[in-house]
Amino acid sequence: MSLSKLFSSVKPLRGIAKEFTIKDPAAYDFLWTIKSFSKFVCDNEGKQSSGIFKSKGFSWKLIIYPNGNIVNGQISLYLVPYIEMSHLSEALFKVSYELFLFDQNTGGTLSKKGENLGEFDDKMGFRNMIDLKSFRDSSNGYLMKDSCMFGVKILQIVPMQTPTECFYPMEKISHEFSWKIENFSKLDKKIRYTKKFTTGDYLWSIIIYPEGYKKTGNEVKDDNVSLYLSYDGTIQDIPEMKISVEFSLSIIDQIEGNHRRMTSTDVFKCSKACQGWSKFIPLKDFNDPTLGFIVNDNCIIVAQFIVLALVK
Repeated sequence: MSLSKLFSSVKPLRGIAKEFTIKDPAAYDFLWTIKSFSKFVCDNEGKQSSGIFKSKGFSWKLIIYPNGNIVNGQISLYLVPYIEMSHLSEALFKVSYELFLFDQNTGGTLSKKGENLGEFDDKMGFRNMIDLKSFRDSSNGYLMKDSCMFGVKILQIVPMQTPTECFYPMEKISHEFSWKIENFSKLDKKIRYTKKFTTGDYLWSIIIYPEGYKKTGNEVKDDNVSLYLSYDGTIQDIPEMKISVEFSLSIIDQIEGNHRRMTSTDVFKCSKACQGWSKFIPLKDFNDPTLGFIVNDNCIIVAQFIVLALVK
């Protein structure tokens, strides 16, 4: 059975099953039933989207990561806006919302409120809506007969015609992380590889494309290694936070110490595009055994960075 058949976007009066009905369906803008939850492919890349619904004059959908999109063992739940042609002049807006998980034992809900600055196709919500252990505990009533229900209420939308940012300088603390990729020759060079790590209060990923990043299916692979740094949010799961970061990525020369290093300063936003270089190092240099980037079939990548400011 395909994943799409496991999901149904339900009308409020139908509830999740005959023995469970919503007390006040008009209190929600959208209700989403997921049946046969155990049939999910539960890896941290797996996700599923609801159908599109309308509220406050905009179109939306929900996205669930059944085992967490950043940290495993969590249910991640997000609200995603779709900007229609009539709203292109309102491409930036502040959204207040509330996400719900229904307790089928009592009819109550687990709810979390959020407020985000939204743009086209932004994800707004919570990396840890609930941990999987609590979700699966039948005494909590969230997963019953292998089915669950989520809801959403859009509380307020405030269009913002002029983008604004405010910087809050931070104490400058240097962070460093080293990633040793072993058995490099055995990797499938046509796909990307990701290493997640935590430093201080921040979650990150290093992303490498061993044969270069290909943007479209018609584009030929570049003769370069592509290397990026991705900001995955904070350990406190604060959805709106952006940070200004001075960072460098290095591929280590394990023979002479002539490392290939690039540096930049950028504003990182969780769930948005990563920062880095599509042409980090030519493949002919990277694969040259005399230059020391691959030694004993091992490659070492180092990320160094300083969080300069919080950005709101």
